[in-house]
Amino acid sequence: MDPIKKFCPLAILALVLFALTAVTACKQEEEEEETPGSMSGTIVYDIPYYVLKGETVTMTASGIIYPKEVFYKWFVSGVYSDTLTASTITVKFPDSLGVFTVSAHSYAPGFYSSSTSQQVTTIDTTWNTSLSGLSRDDQYIIDERDDQAYYYVTIGDLDWFSQNLAWDGVGTPFQASDAAAPLFGSFYTWNEAVEMEVCPEGWRVPTQEDWESFAEALAGKPLPFIDNWKGLGVLASVDAKMNGKRIWPYSPDNAHTNDFGWNALPLGFTFVGSEKLVTGYSEYGCWWSATEKNDTQAYYRYIWYDLGDFPMSYTDKDDMRASVRCVRTHPQF
Repeated sequence: MDPIKKFCPLAILALVLFALTAVTACKQEEEEEETPGSMSGTIVYDIPYYVLKGETVTMTASGIIYPKEVFYKWFVSGVYSDTLTASTITVKFPDSLGVFTVSAHSYAPGFYSSSTSQQVTTIDTTWNTSLSGLSRDDQYIIDERDDQAYYYVTIGDLDWFSQNLAWDGVGTPFQASDAAAPLFGSFYTWNEAVEMEVCPEGWRVPTQEDWESFAEALAGKPLPFIDNWKGLGVLASVDAKMNGKRIWPYSPDNAHTNDFGWNALPLGFTFVGSEKLVTGYSEYGCWWSATEKNDTQAYYRYIWYDLGDFPMSYTDKDDMRASVRCVRTHPQF
């Protein structure tokens, strides 16, 4: 056989095998090149959890540190049907009560996208609108520092705020949302509440003696401060609703009868440095006492949704933030 004829089929086969190998290698390289990378960083944007209905809010997305060139898209459920493409957007929330989800997504060629979401609740601070079911007497004062009105009730020989203090000179509004302060008040550390005298002139953070007077009026008999105050959580708490939804969960052990109009709500508490993160919302209500346990700790009273009592506890003075109810001795005319 002619050696050339014998060689040609072998050469052709070798070329075919080489071509197939080259194509496979190219495909592998293309697949490796097409695998998206992961972004570094987390999308952040500053938007409150509560806004007034009809309020306009501007928000800016940031936080992705790699790649450097990214663009953002926004989705606002129930407000805009289309996406908004920009780092900074301005959103006008509906003139109605509701819960809306704001989502920000980051994109860059050759990278997986990243996203974060937050719910925003629209509220109306008009009496008995968003926050409904509370009791309100016709007695009130105007805080001259900020013109905030505070309603109060007379229990025994003391006048008690029937709502939480909302003065913004120190502390932080509920869930770091200014719009919610008129409804839920603000949170304060013990040092802020007592040392900085947060209550309006003529009013004070309740002392041990003030709390004992409160308990005696509710129970009809003297009770010590260091006590669980059995059944008084039922009498002091109110079965209120927020935008139509009950705030206290159901419990057979606490009917929230609010017999004295004190309007206790389960707004929880927060910690310094984590003001947006509220612990125990819809489960606990916590209120400071001006009484110290020792140099670093102080007492507070609380109501838990699944218990009818109104016990006390203690914590560090400069770490936890809780609600404040101001009190004064009822004027004698």
